[in-house]
Amino acid sequence: MRATGEIFGVSSGPQSHAPGVQICIRPPITLSKYSFAAHLSRHFLIHRGRSALPPADLAPIVYLPMEIAARDLDSRLLISLFAVKAGLEAVIGQKWLLQKNARAMPKGYWIFKTMTPGDGDQMAKMAKRGHGISAIDEEMPGLGQGGSQSLHWVDDKAMAMTETIFCNGDKHMAALNAGYPETDTHLVVTGNPRWDFLRPELRGVFEEEINALRERFGRFLLVNTNIGTYNSAKKTAEATIKGLAKDGRINLNSAEDQAYLRNLEAFETANFAAAAPLVKRLVKNFPEHQVILRPHPTEKLKPYQDALKGVSRAHVLFEGPAVKWLAATDLLVHTSCTTASEAFALGTRAICYQPIPSPINDYLLSSVLSDIATSEDEVIEQASAILAGTCDQAVMQQRQNVFNSFFAAQSGQLAAQRIANFAADAVGAKPGERLPVWKASWMFRRKWRSTKFQRQIFPDISSEEIAARISALAEVLGEPIRPNVRQCGDGQFHIFR
Repeated sequence: MRATGEIFGVSSGPQSHAPGVQICIRPPITLSKYSFAAHLSRHFLIHRGRSALPPADLAPIVYLPMEIAARDLDSRLLISLFAVKAGLEAVIGQKWLLQKNARAMPKGYWIFKTMTPGDGDQMAKMAKRGHGISAIDEEMPGLGQGGSQSLHWVDDKAMAMTETIFCNGDKHMAALNAGYPETDTHLVVTGNPRWDFLRPELRGVFEEEINALRERFGRFLLVNTNIGTYNSAKKTAEATIKGLAKDGRINLNSAEDQAYLRNLEAFETANFAAAAPLVKRLVKNFPEHQVILRPHPTEKLKPYQDALKGVSRAHVLFEGPAVKWLAATDLLVHTSCTTASEAFALGTRAICYQPIPSPINDYLLSSVLSDIATSEDEVIEQASAILAGTCDQAVMQQRQNVFNSFFAAQSGQLAAQRIANFAADAVGAKPGERLPVWKASWMFRRKWRSTKFQRQIFPDISSEEIAARISALAEVLGEPIRPNVRQCGDGQFHIFR
């Protein structure tokens, strides 16, 4: 049952919450959907004493762990800006050290970026220490078409430990409802803060960087890949699969999961093999354009660089957030990448190149919001038409309807503000001038010995850069507040009024 304006079904009585959000509490479970033994097992996991409401004694502090700076940083700074405005302090940072420091920091309101088995373990530890737990599922924006089957990376334990999930849109909420009908977790439709930067009022944040890209490259075509298993910079495909099995995300003895792994290998191997030849073909057929191949931040760049060495007007780069590249390019060509959804929001046309048929394409949202090409010839034909200004308005309206069902907060309050206001409500914070209350204990670790892969996806950044970025966000939005920023550890920052 969905309610707007009031929370129903909570034994402690009516609770206030931020305006502009939808909150869903589930109806009673129908036991006929499950075997009795399976229901008892899952019920024990989901209902292990976690309330759907956060602890009552939380400090007015929101904790925002991040993994990939290019993807996560700007959106978490935006949440921090509105959090400070709402009377909260924010502590943000790379997740590996921030989560280790949970025991050394005041009890506050955590907003996790995903709901994997690893997240579930961390959530359980923090819950024992009295922290409040919520989550934004950053994996969901690209996995929308499969309904509850898209929740492949949502772990039962993480779901059990999470008091509130901030959903991207109605489709996300529906998938969680279908996949977890028995949990007490609040599902709150807020939108995703990453998509805030695609709204007209925030695009100006990247204007200088967009102009710099156009000055540097002139007109260019962007090719984005997403081959995170078979071209991973972190570990081999075999090690990745073993890790997924160890975490319980896949069952190597399951016929269904075995089929998924076979499909994944074929899908990624074909996409990887097709990427460099496609770039060469684009270079040949569009002599007035540069061609930028921008791999996913977890991918190795060297295989692409080797394959395209000496190719004039071809570049293999990973620099900064995707938004500026998507806004600056004349066209996106991708191999089933979430950035297609971002491109659509920006009004940038996209082609999804599918070199082989795959069931994986059937539940990836990126293909629904793009033109589909199954050969290089089709890519060239469609790209030529798009660059010439051809557009089927009926098709674009259909895509817009799909997009709207997946991504809320496309008008009115930004998703970041809705989330920040909800967090402030949850801990009883009030706007106004006050001294910071966050203070770490002697156990707080300030140094982190990061791996090469961690440095790749979360490079060093200074407190001055963080402060400048928040000020730029505030200025573009017309917000008078200018939060203070203090670095408190490697990749860790305290943001306060």
